[in-house]
This record gives sequence, C-alpha cells and structure tokens, in this order.
Amino acid sequence: MGGIIMKEPNYIQIKSKNSITKLIPASAISHKGKRHLLILKAYLFIFFLLFFFPMSSESKAQDSQQLTAIEVRKIIADGNIRWGKARVEFDKETFEKMLAPDFYVLLGDRKLTRKEFIDQISTQSPGVKLTRFDASVLTVKPRGDEWIAVIHEKLEIETVNGKIYSLWITRDGWKKVDSEWVITFSEAIGYEYWRGGEKPLFTDW
Repeated sequence: MGGIIMKEPNYIQIKSKNSITKLIPASAISHKGKRHLLILKAYLFIFFLLFFFPMSSESKAQDSQQLTAIEVRKIIADGNIRWGKARVEFDKETFEKMLAPDFYVLLGDRKLTRKEFIDQISTQSPGVKLTRFDASVLTVKPRGDEWIAVIHEKLEIETVNGKIYSLWITRDGWKKVDSEWVITFSEAIGYEYWRGGEKPLFTDW
C-alpha cells in the first residue's frame, strides 16, 4: 500500500538571491510581512487578469458607444481638422494613421480600396494645387461599433486655368480602435464644382 506524505502545516516557501528555496514557518513571519505578501499576491492576480484577459472588441465598442453624440461630434470635428491639414500638405503618413486597414471609398458605383485612395490623394498633379480643405460635421449617429457622420467639405484648387471650387457631402464611418479614432469608410452623397470664374452661391463660403 502506498503511504501518505504528510506536509508540516503552515510553511511558506522563501526564495533567496542565490536561488536556494527555504521553508519557513508562517508563524515566523511578522503580521506586517504577511500583509505585504497579500498585497503582492493581489497585484500579481490583477496583472494576470489584464495580461491574459484583455478588453474584448465588444467591450471597446461599448466604451465608444457610451460617449454622447456631442462628444463624438467634437472628436470627429477635430479629426477632420487634422485630415484637412493633411490633405493640403499631401501628408501620406497622416493618411496611413487615420484610415482603418479595411477603409474604402464609394463614388457612385465605383469603389476605391484604401491603397488606391491614398495613392490618389498623395499625388500632386503638375499645375494643380489644393489650397483649401475645410470639413464640418452635419450629423452623427451610432451604428454598431462605429459612428456615422455626414460631412460637408469645401475645397479650393488652384490651376493654370484659374480657381476651382468644390463642394462635397460625404457619409463617413468613424471607429475607436484601441486609443485612436480612425475612418472606416467614406461615401460620396453629392458634390458640385464651380470653375471658369464661377463661385459657389453660399454666403458662408
């Protein structure tokens, strides 16, 4: 018959600097030392939870949906200021940061991939210069794990044949990924151009 190995109760393993493990009776450890051990165990447990069970995508989505429309409007408005500056400066690095990996553009029945769109807006044509890109947020609405915003864009382009004014209305998707907000898609709802000396018939242009 196999014997039962009895362990002496209330012993704690202590590992010294030279990697020698010793068994020390719990009674030999002061009350303060026990409290420190409990605090250390609590920290280790919290670290374990954060490392092995990170916040799920569903939780992140719920986090972004807890924001109010006013807060999201401000976030998207600030993002559009950054985007407009990048467009005028042909800042490809900012384009890469602000567009989601699966970003796409819809222009009627035409669909542009993320790469196609970035290549297009990063290339400056000879004799053509984008001098203005202002965007304002008209509406915001939550949809799933993202927010849908209707955007009003004003563009001005200098060419060798004169100035071109361009008005675009787009429907854009914005989503919080980790700690950053990115654009998930952009759909052109409508647009109009004025050229040959014509100017937009808007008092606020």
